[in-house]
Parts: sequence; structure tokens; C-alpha cells
Amino acid sequence: MSKQTKLIMNKLKIVGFSLYFIILFGERIAAAIYSANIGDEYALKSGNVFNYIAYGITIVSLVAGVILFVKPLVEMVKALMSNEEYPFEEKNGRLITAVAALLYGGMMHTGLTIPGLQFTAYGFLIAAMIIRCIEACLSGSSKFVSIVSVIYLTLFSMTIPVCYISFMEMPRRTVFYIFEFAAAIVLVTVFGRLLYNYMQKGSANFDIFYPGIMLLLSGATVYLKWNEEINWFVLIFVVLTIVFYLVFGLTADFKKSKIAESKK
Repeated sequence: MSKQTKLIMNKLKIVGFSLYFIILFGERIAAAIYSANIGDEYALKSGNVFNYIAYGITIVSLVAGVILFVKPLVEMVKALMSNEEYPFEEKNGRLITAVAALLYGGMMHTGLTIPGLQFTAYGFLIAAMIIRCIEACLSGSSKFVSIVSVIYLTLFSMTIPVCYISFMEMPRRTVFYIFEFAAAIVLVTVFGRLLYNYMQKGSANFDIFYPGIMLLLSGATVYLKWNEEINWFVLIFVVLTIVFYLVFGLTADFKKSKIAESKK
């Protein structure tokens, strides 16, 4: 890969990460400000305990996201405006932690949630992941492993359930909330770990533990709310992720092992 191509890839990753943060932060800060009165059953004034929890997580997420992301954002903007590259390999730890910190709040449905803006923000994050895939392919890494990795991570990210209010009878509602919030918090953490590994190496970690914990938590969340409402979005992506992992993920993992052995 030429120096010029590498520089272009670097700038595109900067744009992807920066716009993810700016758009999602803007959407979440607006929601935090107006959630007191807007959103009907999702407004804080409704008195539903769910809203206090979701609002609290959103505020903590915004504060943590700003603390972690401001410095990388300033550095990335400076790099974007110059001929210098942003050292992602050195900075990925803090950057991906900031991405995950803000994503916790993104998984909370609050008053004034704007899905279109959220999906736009996630789209820019996925775009940065795709650029990393192209980078890996151009650098001589296995194209099959790199492409399977970015598809797997994208599918996995879509299995993380957004936390919604439920009006089921007790105690089923309590059990549902436990799994719903656990799924969002644990799987965002898992996704952050997978994303860090991918951005560093250009290939995903295909350990069976990760799709396994996803299937347990997201599957339980869908199942527990089945009689009230079927979350078709999460259900479809859980199935797609598991099938893709079994068909392509395990093959990519085997190929990675063979490549690693051949380099010894």
C-alpha cells in the first residue's frame, strides 16, 4: 500500500470516528435535555422507574464519552487538517473505550430519541470499520478473514438490544428488565473489546464465547418480551450473526490459525 493511499485511509477513519461521536453525542444530549417533558411514557415526568435508570445511564454515558473522546477528537481534527496521520495503533485503546462509553447511552430509549440520527452515527462507525478492512486487505492480510471480520462485527453490533419500557405483569417485567439492561451493558462492552481487537489487527476475535453470550442475553431479552411485542430487528440479527459465525466465522478462525502457524 502506497504512502498516499495509507494517508487517505487514515483520513477516512478519522472522519468516520469523528462523525459517529459528534452525531450520536448531539442526539443524546438533546434527548437528555428534553426527556423531562417529551416522550409520553418515556418522559421523566411520567414517573416510570425505567426512565430514571435509562436517563441516568445516558447522562453517565455522555459525561464519560466527552471525557474520553475530547482529546482524541482534537488530535484527529488536527491530523485531518494536515498531512500527518493519526496514530490509531497507539490511540485505539482510549478511542474505542470512548466509542463504547457513548454507545451505552445510545442503547437507552429516552424521550426525544431520534432513530434516524442514531443510525447515521452508527453508519459512520461501520464506515470506519470498512476502511480498516480495506486497509488490511491492501496491506497483504487475508482478504477472506478481513471481510468476514467486518461483516461479523457489523452483524454482532446489531444484536445489542435497545432498552425499552415494558408493561408486562410482575415479576416477569422485573426479569425482563434485568436481562434487557444486562444485554445492553454487557454486549456493548463485548463489542468494544471486539472492535479494539479488530482495529488493532485488521481481523476479529472469533472466540465462541462472544456469540455465545450474545445469544444468551439478546435471546433471553427477545423471549421474555415475546408475548408483549416481538423484537424482530434483534431476533433477525441474532439469527444472522449465529448463522454467519458458524458458516464463515469458524472458517475464518481456522484460516487465521493456519496463517499464524505458517509464520512461526
